[in-house]
Amino acid sequence: MCLPVSPLRSAAARGGSAPRIRVAIVLGSPAIRLRTSAKIYVEEMKTGEKYQLLGKASYEIGSAGGAISISGQKLSSPVKLMAAEGGDHMRLAGRLYKGDILLKASGAGRIDIIESLSLEDYLCGVLPAEMSPDWPLEALKAQAVASRTYALKQINPAKDYDITDGVEMQVYKGSAVVSPRITEAVNSTRGQVLRYRNKLVTAFFHACCGGHTAAVNSAWGEEVIKPLYGIVDPFCKESNHYRWSLFVSSRDLLTFIQTQGSTALKITGIKAAQKDRSGRLISLKFSTDQGSTTALVKELRKAVGTYEFRSTYLTRITPAKNGYDFEGRGWGTAWACARTGPK
Repeated sequence: MCLPVSPLRSAAARGGSAPRIRVAIVLGSPAIRLRTSAKIYVEEMKTGEKYQLLGKASYEIGSAGGAISISGQKLSSPVKLMAAEGGDHMRLAGRLYKGDILLKASGAGRIDIIESLSLEDYLCGVLPAEMSPDWPLEALKAQAVASRTYALKQINPAKDYDITDGVEMQVYKGSAVVSPRITEAVNSTRGQVLRYRNKLVTAFFHACCGGHTAAVNSAWGEEVIKPLYGIVDPFCKESNHYRWSLFVSSRDLLTFIQTQGSTALKITGIKAAQKDRSGRLISLKFSTDQGSTTALVKELRKAVGTYEFRSTYLTRITPAKNGYDFEGRGWGTAWACARTGPK
């Protein structure tokens, strides 16, 4: 459930032009295949030299000696790819993209690939990855506003790119065919963002909070402002992700605490050590043959896998044969807005 934040202002009003965003769609790849649907211009950024790739063709892109290689032709890094006819797509690693593409050698024969496109076009690739197009239109609109705000907060010209395309920020899957409902949600909220005291809110969101959102953790470097305090959310109970369970073997748990500095060879018990105001566990206490050791639950979640270990909102930890059963509620960090709330 999202707390209302006002005033709601136009993001496009800044500077009078529509914002653009740079998305890292590939980082550190040894090689990647490009397929063109129309003619593509290639520009060496250092020299200004321009070349042309054929439409409906396939090219192997890689890096060698700090240069960019396109089907064996070496060009000085970085290189920009631009559609010769506006709106045409390029396919990279199986996904379609409509923005300008920057190819940059990142060392050791690897390349970074960054797409530059309008913020609104970017949102059309974010919404269907973060929320089902079949959800109510008002929920899609809420997601559009949250995603637009989050993206704008990340824009930083001093960096090589503004945002990545994975779950560590917000998922973006390029410019495939977009549902008319996604387009309507983006267009009908065009320029709308969330502000608090005239500043953009870092609009975190997650799948399901398990009944109570959590305050933004200062470990992320975010000020805990009033709209981002944790609140009770009764709307998540209908979610398939409201409750979850997971078995973790003693071997995996032992490996985890050893990576955290423990010299233990056997775990004899696990219990809660510290909780936050929402009831989520901050840390666990492991009893071992070498005494007790404490570890952060968020680090255990990363080690086990955030898809399986769905949240830090643990409700029960039970010893089992050769391991422990973990039970919990919600999916994700539970900071700010749960996507099931607007639904």
